[in-house]
Amino acid sequence: MHGIVVYSSGQPAEGIVVTNGHHVTQTDVSGLFTLPREGSFVVITRPSGHTATPWWVPTPADDETDIRFELLATPQSLPYEFVHLTDTHLTVPKDAADANQSGLYREGSLPDQVRDFLTRLPEYAPNAQSIFVTGDLVDHGVTEEYEAYVDVLTSSPVPVHLIPGNHDHMNGRHGAIISRNNYLTNDGTPELYERYFGPRWYSFDVAGLHVVTLDWHTHELGIDHEVQNDWVRADLQLRPEGSPWLLLFHDQPNFSIIEQLPWLPKATFSGHWHTSRVVEVDGTLHVNSPTTFFASLDYSPPAYRLVTWDGENITLKTQTLLTVPVPDALGDVSTSTFAATSTRSDDSAVLWRAELGGAGHRQRASVDGDLVLAGGQIEDRAAGTVEAFDLATGALVWRAHTASAVKTTPAAADNVVVAAEVSGDLTGFDRSTGEVIWSVKSSDSLRRFAWGSPTVANGMVYLGDQSDLRAVDIRTGEVIWRRTDLSPHHNLVNHSAPLLVDDLLVMGFWPTPAHPIGLDARTGESVWNRGDWDGTDPFLALKRMLIMGTASYDSQTDTVLMPAYGNTTRVNRTTGATIWTQPHQGGFSPATPVITDAGYVVTVTGHGLRLLERETGQTLWDRPITGAAPFPMASYTKIPHPVIAAPILVGAHLILPGLDGIVRRIDLDGNIIGQSQLASPIAASLVEAGDRVIAVGVDGNVLALSRDIAS
Repeated sequence: MHGIVVYSSGQPAEGIVVTNGHHVTQTDVSGLFTLPREGSFVVITRPSGHTATPWWVPTPADDETDIRFELLATPQSLPYEFVHLTDTHLTVPKDAADANQSGLYREGSLPDQVRDFLTRLPEYAPNAQSIFVTGDLVDHGVTEEYEAYVDVLTSSPVPVHLIPGNHDHMNGRHGAIISRNNYLTNDGTPELYERYFGPRWYSFDVAGLHVVTLDWHTHELGIDHEVQNDWVRADLQLRPEGSPWLLLFHDQPNFSIIEQLPWLPKATFSGHWHTSRVVEVDGTLHVNSPTTFFASLDYSPPAYRLVTWDGENITLKTQTLLTVPVPDALGDVSTSTFAATSTRSDDSAVLWRAELGGAGHRQRASVDGDLVLAGGQIEDRAAGTVEAFDLATGALVWRAHTASAVKTTPAAADNVVVAAEVSGDLTGFDRSTGEVIWSVKSSDSLRRFAWGSPTVANGMVYLGDQSDLRAVDIRTGEVIWRRTDLSPHHNLVNHSAPLLVDDLLVMGFWPTPAHPIGLDARTGESVWNRGDWDGTDPFLALKRMLIMGTASYDSQTDTVLMPAYGNTTRVNRTTGATIWTQPHQGGFSPATPVITDAGYVVTVTGHGLRLLERETGQTLWDRPITGAAPFPMASYTKIPHPVIAAPILVGAHLILPGLDGIVRRIDLDGNIIGQSQLASPIAASLVEAGDRVIAVGVDGNVLALSRDIAS
């Protein structure tokens, strides 16, 4: 098959790259090209400063058809800014009720939400010259959703570049399979995506930067990974070796594509995990962005990234999508959880205030003697902090910089402070100086998404997820034992920290294993043998207990309380057998249950608190909490709500922090008996330290509050 590429003036366009998705060629001095009649599409690489009408056509049925592409000049200036969106999961209203078949959320974004964002793009990103959307455009992969997406894209004032995700290939089916790389995903076919949006892998240039797009899902399933690998190598071979380029991939790229590249990209942009995670590996910046129209699985608020290419480097600015009025007391929250901001509270209960080098998130502080220890995240580059403050005054004692965000709570023992980064790196710092004593590198810096805090006990550090759980000597960093067999895959963020009860380690995960685990903390060997899942049905595993967060131990009854998806469950400490499970609304609620003499206080994210009776799990009281939160943080929610964190028990009262900046004092009958307005949205539990409690705001403020706050 053959064709021609011309400029709008009619002049032949020489040296333009044209591909059929298998072979890659360039136009000659006459603008002509020839390709084998193979593949589904003929596609041109739009050069810098141009678009094309069209930029792709279906492969002709015969070799006689003349293919014509016309290049149109489009201004592209340096610095070149684009908006990174991902996982829009668009549904249409009549399909919203059907979304329950996926079991975890009611709907993704709605067409009006996406349309409103695009219409207001000049307000959100006045310098943006294009938008890149990295997959899961629609939620169920059905015709109605695709047609709605095509319609809303007409509202965009700038070009939109799309790639598919796994949901885009669902075609209305939600069956789960294990991929060739032991990855839990859905099956599917790309026909509908191709019908509405054309090629699934292609390249284009903007302001001197080459951009390559691939289809991660079919690559992961093994449908066409070899074809895509061959194509990307052929595409890059037509460029100067080592020249800068970007990779757009629905999931964070791993070895299956990285090892196939002739040279590494400047940066990659992805989604899929519904998280905010920025790491640098071998000189490549890997940017995994949160969802834009609902809160993410890591409890990031809805957000979008502004990305700038200045001709040499890539820089980021992550913006929270604000859709409701922000309470005046909270100040500027437009970058909360992504970058530190400065706010002050006039409340008399604030004893001192300090600022992290980055933002906070769901991680609380810890207290070791006279030190307050906290982790920070800097989401506009691959960076984070571990910081120590004086408990009495709030003065900064030391600050250690890390290679990626610290979204976990530091732990201390034996004059060592241990912190885990989102990459999975674990570091031991000198308690007095913050100097690095030892480090344990991540087992997979590309694909380890670490949100679980370390737990220290008996001179050991315990941390990890279902595919890499380990015990490390806190003094030396030596790995004592490691379990990599608890689940065949790790592809959803885990919020659990290990619970240690004597020599028993208790932990829960989601979506697999389908049950909590109990291990011998000394050896890592399994103690519990639940025997209720044989591992052969990943879809059933996905629908099982879905433990979401860190467990707590009731010494009075020798039982373990675990927060699960829409449930709280009580299990036998010796055997791990389920005693009772109590459902509640709130879905993704990973807050640790609080053990009190009156019963178990559980946090129903997006609703309030509930007291459960010990022996039966019966609800004794339910306390809704209302307040003007600035943005949603509970996974998949769109409506802001103040309750994210668990309360702590101080004396006979519960102290509950809120995303609205309000700290509430609640008695054990469920009555709110006082509150204090702070200037920081707080999504992390407080920690008690003598005559005070310590709070960490999502804006990066660390606050020491009187123990009598909100009395």
